[in-house]
Amino acid sequence: VDLTHPDLNLVPGYNAPDICKACNRRCGFRVTTGMKHPLTLPTKSLAFIFAAFALAHGAMAQETIDPDEAQKIAQKLASLSTASSEQPFNVDPDAGKPVGIKGGDAGLIIIPDKQFSADVLANAGKTATPVAQLWMHKISLANSGAAVDKAKLRTFTVGDGDKARDVQLFLIGVVKNGQGAAELVIYGKGAEAILHAPVTKHFAAKKDVAIDVSAHKTGEDAAALALDFFGEYATELAVVKAND
Repeated sequence: VDLTHPDLNLVPGYNAPDICKACNRRCGFRVTTGMKHPLTLPTKSLAFIFAAFALAHGAMAQETIDPDEAQKIAQKLASLSTASSEQPFNVDPDAGKPVGIKGGDAGLIIIPDKQFSADVLANAGKTATPVAQLWMHKISLANSGAAVDKAKLRTFTVGDGDKARDVQLFLIGVVKNGQGAAELVIYGKGAEAILHAPVTKHFAAKKDVAIDVSAHKTGEDAAALALDFFGEYATELAVVKAND
């Protein structure tokens, strides 16, 4: 997702037409590499995934992925075998409730766990409870302004030959920290969390949507993803352009 384009100044609430007006030239992303678990999918299946993860080369807009389109993508991603003995929990993805954003030739999609609810956040304990899968293409989560170490990434290759694409998978969970507050814990490769993000409760109207995502620029090559859960809880995750 071109979250850092200098012509963009995105804040929650902007819609696709607003974003289109702000864009006047293409900005590319570099590709993240890492440990790969090659997967081969039929070409027809790949079409659904690339609809979000790769726009046409000349595309200008950055926008929210259409719900119907996101569901088709989520169904394909949810069918991949992602279980690992190293991960602290499994996410049972609800392919009917994904959200995502895209732009240029990059994007991300979040698929909540089937059991995820506001109560999961309210009643977080010392052991991580699943929240969602986070899939990213040509974007990297960041820690202290730097992209997550490649050695900690779980990279899946979909397709083969010149149609192969790499996507990174992160598992999002929630725990209660030492101060008794809920925080997200995000896992890549391995049993240790690569990121922690505080979860705050706010007073917006409750809603049935499990997760909303928006973005705003925080630097030349950096941005923040704002995540809203059921209109009751919120957090932010830092992202940067993916390294070669």
